[in-house]
Amino acid sequence: MNFHKPILISLYVSGFSFAVAIAAKGAEYYFLPLQERPHSTLHVMFKPGGVWGHGLGILGSAMMLLLLLYSIRKRKRFWLRFGKIRNWLNIHIFFGIMGPVFITLHTAFKFGGIVSVSYFSMLAVMLSGFVGRYLYVQIPRKLSGDKLSIKEMEEENERLSQILVEKYRIAPQSIALLQALTGDNKSKAPRGLSAIFAILINDFTRPFKTRSFKKQLLKQNENILGGRQLERLINVINKKAALMRKMKFLSSIQPMFHYWHIIHKPFAYVMFIIMFLHIAVAILFGFRWIL
Repeated sequence: MNFHKPILISLYVSGFSFAVAIAAKGAEYYFLPLQERPHSTLHVMFKPGGVWGHGLGILGSAMMLLLLLYSIRKRKRFWLRFGKIRNWLNIHIFFGIMGPVFITLHTAFKFGGIVSVSYFSMLAVMLSGFVGRYLYVQIPRKLSGDKLSIKEMEEENERLSQILVEKYRIAPQSIALLQALTGDNKSKAPRGLSAIFAILINDFTRPFKTRSFKKQLLKQNENILGGRQLERLINVINKKAALMRKMKFLSSIQPMFHYWHIIHKPFAYVMFIIMFLHIAVAILFGFRWIL
């Protein structure tokens, strides 16, 4: 049994529930003008150096540091050689979302000075992370998360075609129609931003096109396909449609994923450098939490 998905869902539910509870409890303080906050009874709790504010800063900073575990696992450094890469990536994304949420609450929505450079670099890392995740899923991968070779992609595509023809008796001309519906035609794949727009358009329109294709299949095979068998057939169609689209745009996506890394990393370096300076200065000036 795969426990990763329920654990991940539990982490998100717990993380966001805690963040919402803190935001609700401190809402009165957060909405006060900056000059009035020191006079509030909530100031000692929710200011950046307060009991809750300081604790949220520690929690958020720890989560941002835990982001580095994914890079260590990906390179199989130290002891991190276990677990699937895609599972590590999902945990990496969790920390990359929840860390900024808690750090935002730590700031009490007060931004200024050199620390704000770290904060906005962190937001840039988070937002660019969503782009990176989208590009990542466009590259065909194994269940482990490792990339498929060209040969493995072609073999998987052929295997899915054989299942459709031999098991579900889908006519070869219908397979060709599926290729047209999913955007896998003879035209050359676009490059750069035009490739991103083409992929987004394809992602948006593909479900409608494949739904039309499914209706045609049902008309042709209404006396053959049962309920569960139909579900399995639709699953195979979706897999093949997604694979064909990814194969078509692979030559465009891989360079973009490479350039995304080049853009993403500098923001992360700036974020960590200033974050460490911020922590060091806070310790030197005697700021302590409850410990």
